[in-house]
Amino acid sequence: MKNRGFTIIELLLVIAITGILLVSGAVSFRGLRISSGLSAGASTIKLTLEKSRLSALVKENETGYSVKLNETNLVLFKSAVYNPNDSSNKIVSLPPSTKITSVSLEAGGVVVSFSNLTGTTSPGTIVLTSTIDSAYARTIYIDGSGRVYHAYTSSGGSNGGGGSGGQGQVADSGSQQFNLGWSIQDTSELKFNFVDLSLTKIFLMQPHLNGNKSVFNYVGYFNEGGVNQKITMYSNQLDPSNTVLSIIREPKGSGPTLEISIDNKTIVTYFADGTVSVGSNGGTMIVQ
Repeated sequence: MKNRGFTIIELLLVIAITGILLVSGAVSFRGLRISSGLSAGASTIKLTLEKSRLSALVKENETGYSVKLNETNLVLFKSAVYNPNDSSNKIVSLPPSTKITSVSLEAGGVVVSFSNLTGTTSPGTIVLTSTIDSAYARTIYIDGSGRVYHAYTSSGGSNGGGGSGGQGQVADSGSQQFNLGWSIQDTSELKFNFVDLSLTKIFLMQPHLNGNKSVFNYVGYFNEGGVNQKITMYSNQLDPSNTVLSIIREPKGSGPTLEISIDNKTIVTYFADGTVSVGSNGGTMIVQ
């Protein structure tokens, strides 16, 4: 039998397929580099801040360490006054594929200091951006008690409407915090919509606010779809312009799809597959 070999068309087809596979692999590798770099950088910032807080709690070296946030590194230094010539300064480098592009602290500046014995601090956010593609970033959130979280930001708007927001679904940790960007002080209705069951339960908001509307606290028990659930909601910060709201669902990752909204502004959707997504009005979701 005569071996006819490959035709020009067959060779071109093989070359085209090989090219597509190489390009797809390069794109996937690039995305992996961006994701892993941001994850490593966010973890470095989180661990460094937690180390600083611990040193303040135990009054290490009498005063503990503060953290100066630079574009490509962090500096742990004694007390709250930074001296660049102090030999005891400890430099912590960020991954080369990342840089800090924004620091927004309530007290201003780029230094995070924790109070001795209590560990409290000025709240704020740190934005870590990929140097490979500036469209990709992670936000690290510091609350007033000194706790530090990685944050995921919704691309949804802030006015009315439902939906599950612009970000992808993430595994339900059981506890999420939302920096809403709007105030719940003068809202009326808290709504739990069990989407799969076509069932909605509505509760009044005002009985769960204190007298000057600076604290919100709600605890509800549900047995829908044969699953017992406890939903706890409370404010970490509440003023006329903004709300930082924590939501805890127990047990986590179970039950029918549940959408939680306030005055028809969707904050979060818990899906039956054990994932969760910030709503179009949930602002920034911090997975705790």
